Amino acid sequence: MLSFSHVFEASVEQVWSVVGTVDRVDWVPGVAACNFQAGVRTLNLPGAGEIQERIVECNAEKYFLRYQCIESPIPLEFHEARMQLTELSAGQCRLTWEAEIKPVSFESFLKESMSGALAQLISVVETEPSK
Repeated sequence: MLSFSHVFEASVEQVWSVVGTVDRVDWVPGVAACNFQAGVRTLNLPGAGEIQERIVECNAEKYFLRYQCIESPIPLEFHEARMQLTELSAGQCRLTWEAEIKPVSFESFLKESMSGALAQLISVVETEPSK
């Protein structure tokens, strides 16, 4: 299992406004467009194809998101990720982002992808207006 954690100097609501808006992808590198219908978001990655993710749970009260990759250009047996935001103080929160993938041979690819997305998320949150 991959696990990332980051403390944001931003409110939990501010970070949630980015990751909790499931069709918002300006923080995901390489995604040109997103279509969200019937609980499934389709991400268009030019040169790589499309990825479909089922949003299993999106809980704004608990600041929790769980999603599964259901279609991918790479042959996945299983992929599930969870994002949890925890308020640390009035202007600070922690993101915990975990993912499981099978076959595990794709774990290094997923780790690189998540690292890039986290870096972009940090940048996007830093430029968002405070809430």
